[in-house]
Amino acid sequence: MGVSPERTDLINEMTGPRQYLRNALFFVLSFWLLNQVAYLFEVAENVSVFYPPSGFAMLLIYLFGAKYLPVFFFAIIVGGLPQRDIFNYNLEMLIPDLRMFVIYGTAGLVLKKLNPEKNKLSASFYYTLILIIIVTALLSSAVFVMNANDIDSTISAQWREQVPLFFVGNLTGALTALPIFTFFLYIKSNGFNNIKLTFYRDVLKPEKLGAFFVIISLSFFVIFLGKYSENYSSYYYLILIPIIWTSVKWGLGIGLMYAFIGNLFTLSFYVLFGYSYYGMLEVQLIFAMSIISTVLIGLVHEQKDIFYEESIYDELTGLANMRLFSKLSASMIAHADRNNEELALLFVDIDGFKAINDTQGHKAGDQTLAKIGVLLKNCLRDSDFVARYGGDEFVIQLNGDISEEDASTVASNIIKQMTEPVHLSNGVATIGASIGIAIYPRDGADVDTLISKADKAMYAAKKSGKNCYRLYSQQPLQYARNQS
Repeated sequence: MGVSPERTDLINEMTGPRQYLRNALFFVLSFWLLNQVAYLFEVAENVSVFYPPSGFAMLLIYLFGAKYLPVFFFAIIVGGLPQRDIFNYNLEMLIPDLRMFVIYGTAGLVLKKLNPEKNKLSASFYYTLILIIIVTALLSSAVFVMNANDIDSTISAQWREQVPLFFVGNLTGALTALPIFTFFLYIKSNGFNNIKLTFYRDVLKPEKLGAFFVIISLSFFVIFLGKYSENYSSYYYLILIPIIWTSVKWGLGIGLMYAFIGNLFTLSFYVLFGYSYYGMLEVQLIFAMSIISTVLIGLVHEQKDIFYEESIYDELTGLANMRLFSKLSASMIAHADRNNEELALLFVDIDGFKAINDTQGHKAGDQTLAKIGVLLKNCLRDSDFVARYGGDEFVIQLNGDISEEDASTVASNIIKQMTEPVHLSNGVATIGASIGIAIYPRDGADVDTLISKADKAMYAAKKSGKNCYRLYSQQPLQYARNQS
């Protein structure tokens, strides 16, 4: 699954005055909950092998903006409850809190600057995020060393024992915050009902459940063996194979989910068994490697899908382009021919569109076209399809033994719907539609011929006063004379 909606919509929803308190409460509670998880993996004071709160907070600052920085600092202070005695708050506690606040708060603002609100969570966002996560982990580790009471005597031991764990703990935690954040955005964008539908439709499939079982079983097996002999320690790398495979096969969303679950189960088994010959640093590094590999491979998968969709869909309206329409049409014409059926092709030209561009600007024109795309899809059945022909022209194919009367009914409904005012960001527009209709096989045996004749019928509709439809069969001789 993935994250497809615009961040701008989320920003408008989340940053209004009525939302601030709710968002602040979510910020503090989520930070506290993730902090409790981090305590489960603590190996020394202020050192956890799994620390996602700071990375998740950075992503929330990226999403919500600078006005939530005070909330972030408050979350840091209370996030350690009940393990932390905040009622005796002192300078020793303040320094690490400031470290986290300054480094990760700044990182969130930098990420927001580099990835503007109008952009989606694109490939550049993920690449930038990985780089920022690495830099913040390094900075946090550097400040952690400088806070040593006696640098000359302790720095060597710090680097050998705690600093590498601290660095990779922050790194893995921040990387793991990415799938949590992605899931959060998906919920905010689509709601819990769509989450459930997506879960049943896309996740609860035999092959995906099988992959989940393999990852969990492998995690348990390799950690269990590591309890008894360090000779088996290298087998832990085997967990990377099914995790990366899920990203290759199903893309970034599913890959991140499996990487998160697989690694979390592995760390849980590690703590559950209480002892293993695996070096803690090795466990963390493989954790980080699996997340980064999943993101990079998943992005390649996503980009391939994006390139394919851009090659067959119109970017502005989301409708099929003529490349896809021609393939679908040829297939349905072949089906109609085998079953001795009729189908109809409608050529739709938008009346009044030029006036919108001239008076309200091209942005208003683009908004109008996008709304027209939605309107046309809503006027059709699942078996029909529509494409943007170019400019303000669209073509529709009605399948399933369609008669002239059926095609005329659809055309009349489209024209009726087009007469409704179109509400735009800078005003209201009024449009109409002139439609030409050609019937297979009477008016043509292939898609190009049908489009050509429906186009001629559409021009006849325009000459008749616009905002109406015409069948090609009504005046075929007139069309022939005009063509000659």
